[in-house]
Amino acid sequence: MERIYSLQGLRGVAVLGVVLFHMTAVEHKYSGGDILLPPLLDFFQLGVDLFFIISGFVMVIVSRGRFQKLSESKRFLFNRVSRIYPTYWLYFFITLAAALAMPGMVNSSHGASNVLMSFLLLPNDKVLLVIVAWSLLFELWFYLVFTVLMGFRERWLPLFLSAWALILVAFNSVENWQDYNSALKIMLHPYALEFIAGVALALLFYSPHSARIPTTAVGAALAVALLPGIGLIGYYRLFDDQGMLRMFAVSLVFGTLVFSLALLERRRHVRMPAFLVAVGDMSYTVYLSHLLVLGVIGRVWLLIGVRPDSLLDNALFASVMMVAVLCYGWVGYRCFEKPVLDRSNDFSRRRFRLDGISGRA
Repeated sequence: MERIYSLQGLRGVAVLGVVLFHMTAVEHKYSGGDILLPPLLDFFQLGVDLFFIISGFVMVIVSRGRFQKLSESKRFLFNRVSRIYPTYWLYFFITLAAALAMPGMVNSSHGASNVLMSFLLLPNDKVLLVIVAWSLLFELWFYLVFTVLMGFRERWLPLFLSAWALILVAFNSVENWQDYNSALKIMLHPYALEFIAGVALALLFYSPHSARIPTTAVGAALAVALLPGIGLIGYYRLFDDQGMLRMFAVSLVFGTLVFSLALLERRRHVRMPAFLVAVGDMSYTVYLSHLLVLGVIGRVWLLIGVRPDSLLDNALFASVMMVAVLCYGWVGYRCFEKPVLDRSNDFSRRRFRLDGISGRA
């Protein structure tokens, strides 16, 4: 599978943004009243949207040339599921242990969780025990749909994507996804438009048409996305809404970032900083664990003593929070996520290669 470092770097940007967004809530809870982190950090909740676009892009990378092959469809789904669940279960059980040991500590302001549905990552009307795992419900839905599409001819993929997008747009133009049950909320939510945008951009990236786009035009598009594009999303606070305007704007702006950087990297005009690539590699662990780490640092802050008359403690603990999240993320990635993922990939190669051989025999 082709490794595009720009995608990993953007994953790093996305997860750092989500961490910064949640750090503001920790500061409000534990600082004693004085606030250092600015409200504009609310913008970074859109890191999840960036993840969805990148996810769509990556689905094309890992599936190219593998359509209409049952063994490859099974391998694709196994790889996606094994990518999600083992690492998620680690933080599910850590969170469950914390909730049992200190009732009221976990999700106390969001109500009780359905433990079984949270464990299985299935839609339900209660908040998930690992609260940030809500985005994984969408990821699993995207993977399931894409697995089905892999049963058809690869050249039909743009047609199916267009039909999916049109159905979502038509539905959300006349109905409200929030009026339906928990499973339909996932299926009908316009978040899928971001995933579809990522897939469409990857198809363009691998098509002959991408070679005809002048580098100057790619650079100009990147500049527009970075400056007025992101600025307008922030100015109009589109992240406060979950409607189609947000999805269209974010898909256009973030999609341009993803496509432009990937194309410029292919042409050797940009190189993603190694730090962001490293953070991107461990972004899944950081995403799942960061609220636990932030909660621990917040309680340490209370024990040491807050100083409402000074912002020095805010600055110190903001730095400590980010460093602690990244340090734990590295340890968790190297000691658990990566070894488990390597083993599941090895199993997948052996298991589904044999399926393919037996199917041809």
